[in-house]
Amino acid sequence: MSPISRRTFLWLTGGTGVAIATAAERKVVNRLIPQVIPPEQIQPGEWSFFATTCRECPAGCGLQLWHRDGRVTKAEGNPQHPINRGTLCPRGQSAVQGLYDPDRLQTLTYRPKGGPEQKGTWEQALGFLGKQLAGGGRAAVLSGLQTGALAEVMRGFAQAFGGRLLWYERFNYEPLKRAHRELFGLPVIPSYDLSGCDFIISFGADFLESWISPVEYAGQFAQMHALRSQAPLGRPRMGRFVYVGPRLSMTAANADEFIQVPPDAVRLVAAAILKASIGHGKQDLSSVAPALNAYLGRGAAVPGVPPEKIAELAQAFTSASASVALAGPVGSMSLDAAEAAGAAALLNYGAGRIGQTVNFARPHALSNAATDEELRAVLTTLGPNDILFVHECNPLYSRPELAPLMKRAGTIVYLGTMMDETAQAAQWVLPTDYPLESWGEYAPYPGVNGIMQPTMGRLYDTMGAGDLFLELARRGGRTLTRSGGGSPADFQGWLQANWQAMRPAAAPQAPEAFWTSALRSGGIWGTEGAGKGVTLAAKAAEIFGAGAPPHPADAATAQLWLWGSVLHFDGRLANRGWIQEAPDPLTSIMWGNWVDLHPGKAKALGIADGDVAELETPSGKVQLPVRVTEEVSEETAAVAFGFGHQALGRIAKGVGASSYLLPGAPATGGAFGTCRIRKAAGCESPAYTMLDREQHHRDIVQWAPLSEVSRMAPGEGDQLILPLPEGYRKEKDLYPKREYKAHRWAMVIDLQRCIGCGACSVACYAENNIAVIGGPRISHGREMSWIRVAPYRKPGSKMGYGFLPLPCQHCDAAPCEPVCPVFAAMHNEEGLNAQIYNRCIGTRYCSNNCPYKVRRFNWVNIRWERPLDLQLNPEVTVRSRGVMEKCTFCVQRIRQVEFQAAVERRKIRDGEIQPACAQTCPTRVFTFGDLLDPDSQVSKLTRTDPRRYHVLEDLNTKPAVTYLRKVDIDK
Repeated sequence: MSPISRRTFLWLTGGTGVAIATAAERKVVNRLIPQVIPPEQIQPGEWSFFATTCRECPAGCGLQLWHRDGRVTKAEGNPQHPINRGTLCPRGQSAVQGLYDPDRLQTLTYRPKGGPEQKGTWEQALGFLGKQLAGGGRAAVLSGLQTGALAEVMRGFAQAFGGRLLWYERFNYEPLKRAHRELFGLPVIPSYDLSGCDFIISFGADFLESWISPVEYAGQFAQMHALRSQAPLGRPRMGRFVYVGPRLSMTAANADEFIQVPPDAVRLVAAAILKASIGHGKQDLSSVAPALNAYLGRGAAVPGVPPEKIAELAQAFTSASASVALAGPVGSMSLDAAEAAGAAALLNYGAGRIGQTVNFARPHALSNAATDEELRAVLTTLGPNDILFVHECNPLYSRPELAPLMKRAGTIVYLGTMMDETAQAAQWVLPTDYPLESWGEYAPYPGVNGIMQPTMGRLYDTMGAGDLFLELARRGGRTLTRSGGGSPADFQGWLQANWQAMRPAAAPQAPEAFWTSALRSGGIWGTEGAGKGVTLAAKAAEIFGAGAPPHPADAATAQLWLWGSVLHFDGRLANRGWIQEAPDPLTSIMWGNWVDLHPGKAKALGIADGDVAELETPSGKVQLPVRVTEEVSEETAAVAFGFGHQALGRIAKGVGASSYLLPGAPATGGAFGTCRIRKAAGCESPAYTMLDREQHHRDIVQWAPLSEVSRMAPGEGDQLILPLPEGYRKEKDLYPKREYKAHRWAMVIDLQRCIGCGACSVACYAENNIAVIGGPRISHGREMSWIRVAPYRKPGSKMGYGFLPLPCQHCDAAPCEPVCPVFAAMHNEEGLNAQIYNRCIGTRYCSNNCPYKVRRFNWVNIRWERPLDLQLNPEVTVRSRGVMEKCTFCVQRIRQVEFQAAVERRKIRDGEIQPACAQTCPTRVFTFGDLLDPDSQVSKLTRTDPRRYHVLEDLNTKPAVTYLRKVDIDK
């Protein structure tokens, strides 16, 4: 026998030891299953797209989800959807971050009354609740707004167990519906068409931010307010927009004229304009004239608005070929707001705008949102044997005064995705699918039917809300039946049955083909029906008899103006870093809210900028940092909704203060309540990205009078120094001219279209893996956003603003490039100012030398907590500490299109490449393309548009970003 070598001995004993150690272990066999025939829509390493519907607010925009290797990474607008037509707001862009939120509900929990929280199973929950329902317990359902199949299931469930279903939305537009009910007998929210208007007047309605359907209205406003085609005399024209309100909001900043009045005077201005318009419109309003005279007599003169201005506005409204009046602050349920809404509705009626720009035959789904009276009526009837199901809404945060009524129910069951304030008060917390994981539908208007489909598999042990209600009904001994007949076994079957009923009768497709087509397109869209007229009620004048008298002036008292932000809406998205880190459009404040006080009011109270003030009402009190500004009226304290969560998640908890503690009863609540103010201890400075909004004679944002622009022919105006060889001047340039053979990428930004919403900035975060760093680091000047939307004050104006989107300018003579010692900042062959991350050693010389201040330095290594890392774009490098980064014009998208064009052996089509900012922008501010292509839109605008200019052109950096001036309507 040959001797055993040392190597063989160790190999044998090692193998034997492992065998002995693992003898009792269960053998796990992992198999690789080849995907011989992959699904049609999935190719490894390639993007696929799924259409669905956005549920981040009740507007119901269409979504297109970018999907790769089993995970969703990016949300874009669905180009086919009639509401948003391919664009999105910041909230819609953040939907993917909501899907991957680390604080999402992952397991089912049970909390006995007075006992500790326990983990449960679905069988335990369904068995317990089914037994209670079978034993005669009534079921009431309180849900965020739904339509279609899920609404039918939930309504059938509530009725089967002797209860009611209510749609809960904190922004329920109750004053608007009340005004329309009393005037026309129609308690609905009509659809509005702003696109063809010559004149818009808004009485406190921030329709570009949070009012009903802001992305839809933003697109329409951009059409209305842009330079239109040549009029018969050869002069371009544009619509006029006037805003009446106490605070310069983002919407007001986009107005051609801002009329600042106290909150309780908004209704008086509306009534005064209505009175001046009587006899000049198409409809007879003489029946309301006596009530208007008495109403305005009670309010005396309209503060701060001369009679001449009232008459001019009335004449402009009635003489316009198309006009519309909008009213109703989102957060108000007061009678004052109903009067303003009533005056606006009568203005529309009197001028003949019903059926033209206002369509009551096409009501918004928000018309179904429960009123305060309906909520209280249902909650008051709850008893100890009843079950209150709360689905995807948070009434204990946004209506804390309802807590005693909700707790009358013996059992509260919460169905949702986050452990919010209402979930914490529930006995059962049942985690449901996130909207991007679930089947469903949503129709914001009749005929606009958006489909919802799972865009990826479930992340956690969750259940669809529709399937959950169907199963609970079965456990309770009931079978729910569709209105069209039949009882499908699951919710997907219910949804498909409903949609098959919508198949066109004239040219029906095969059922499977119809369903597949709907999934691919994101829904089916009917043609918009013609508007119908309305009949004025006999007692219409009584709308002006219910308002409270003007609030008394008091040095320590102010009128509350509570507003919904374009970012934070009603607070449901507060646990998303992209939303918290996006700056407020006008103040550039992030990670918190504040109270705006007029300098006169602040001086009377002994309060300075940065002090902390305590606001108190009979309902509650909050403490907030003070911003002293003339952008609010002297009688006003303005606070944003959406902050001050005590639950929801780690990001949201404790950020800011909840203004929902202040409104109180609906009769005096919302935007027109009063509060007492006193100086509190301490100082607090919110996180800012931009403190100084003055231009200091640098002409960063420029304006051009309409009369001047209309006289200029194409090609007139500034002769720009182009970032091309033709822009080279030997006597001025320090560096040799650059030659471009294939492409010279460039961008045009139309400031007339920019409303300041910040959707471009949030889209850039999502596309380019930009880190969220938090308020404290922001306060140290370490913001990371690649594109900032900077608000600059118009020279010589206190209230005029222009919004400047500022990405990297990709200069031809970029000051950042020659100072980099390792050539990390370099110019590529297509004109892009590139950043080579693995060369960068972090000297920050480039940032110091950039006059536009668009470069960002990574001070820390950011960790994406799982599952947030699943959202990262695999086409974009994740940067580490010590590396500089900046806008790349989304070079990964450029390369993708270049590769596809090369494969197909064709040229790149104009407009085929869209950076993330351009793709999402609701008002189409950005135009991207190739300057070397004389037929490209970007080339034509850069060379011929009379409004063209470069920011800081005197520095001779030859930027590739050209701006188009804002246009002033001639006074």
